[in-house]
Amino acid sequence: MQHLPNDTIDVLLDQFGQIETVNGDPNFPTTADAWGGNDTVTATVSQPEADLTIFGDDNTTLHGQSHGGNDTLTVNLNYGWNAFLVVGDAQAMTDNATGGNDTINVGARALYTSVHAFGDVAGDMSGNSHGGSDTITGAVGWRGYDNVYAGDAGGSMSGTAQGGNDNITLTMSGENVWAGGALSGDSSTALTDNAQGGDDILTVKISTEYTDNALDKVFGDAPTMSGNAHGGNDILTGGAATDYLYGDAAVYNPATPGSITGGRDILNGGAGNDELSGGGNSDIFVFNTGSGNDLITDFDQGNKAVGSTATEHDLINVHDYGFADWAALSSLISDNAAGDAVVHLSASDSITLDGVQAANLHPTDFLI
Repeated sequence: MQHLPNDTIDVLLDQFGQIETVNGDPNFPTTADAWGGNDTVTATVSQPEADLTIFGDDNTTLHGQSHGGNDTLTVNLNYGWNAFLVVGDAQAMTDNATGGNDTINVGARALYTSVHAFGDVAGDMSGNSHGGSDTITGAVGWRGYDNVYAGDAGGSMSGTAQGGNDNITLTMSGENVWAGGALSGDSSTALTDNAQGGDDILTVKISTEYTDNALDKVFGDAPTMSGNAHGGNDILTGGAATDYLYGDAAVYNPATPGSITGGRDILNGGAGNDELSGGGNSDIFVFNTGSGNDLITDFDQGNKAVGSTATEHDLINVHDYGFADWAALSSLISDNAAGDAVVHLSASDSITLDGVQAANLHPTDFLI
């Protein structure tokens, strides 16, 4: 087995329109059992229209028993109108290749900046490849756009590929955030075949006064799941704006009815008026004081989306509101004009349950 050295690389982009590509382990061996070094790459960008690409290992395909190193990749930004691609390991992985446990930090709070950050590969994971357990920290500034973060793959995950247990945090800041980001625990596109998502933690934070246009979508696993894919047990937390949280995916295409399995996820939209979809399996929806007027799209209905007839038991956690008991809470639940149950938590906070009537709710549906 060939082990590559642990390198420290510092890069400065201080020219207008500069284009730079950095590989932590350039010319990664084509042998099937190479092991990448634990590299540290730090890039500082001080001029506009910079185009920066960083691979923790190399822009290649890891195959066989190859293993990515545990890399630390950091981008410090002092300007705007830039485009960054930061990848923990390589372009793709197949066979039994494994990604490293990487740390990625892209401080792109400047305006008009595009960031794609992926924990393991920029493209696809296939075969029996495994993603590492990565930590990704990103930031979106004023008029930021096209910000995509995924714990494992920028492309799809197929075969029996498995995602790592990743932690992604995205912070939005500036006078006005006009566009948010897309966060996926595993793949930024799709899980298919028998691919399996990891147990991921996805968090959106907003530190800005104006948030009406700060829209973000958070997928516990991937935007689409098909075939016999399995979702991980994920924790999703939204910010102070409008969040769209999906415990597993937004679109399901099962190979046979019920062939897709959702994870047991925890969703918390935070403040703002959010839309929450747990997906298949039993999930927990958490609401803290000041949560806004939120919508749960699939309370106890997530399995229907994957064609499963299995009973699920979602829970709504309103412990933070301090209700004395079920009698106190149930008196605040009524149907709206569309026949959907609305839980009136306070004068400014509510939960609407699409397709569920108030009469069908019970004490066992809530954590009080």
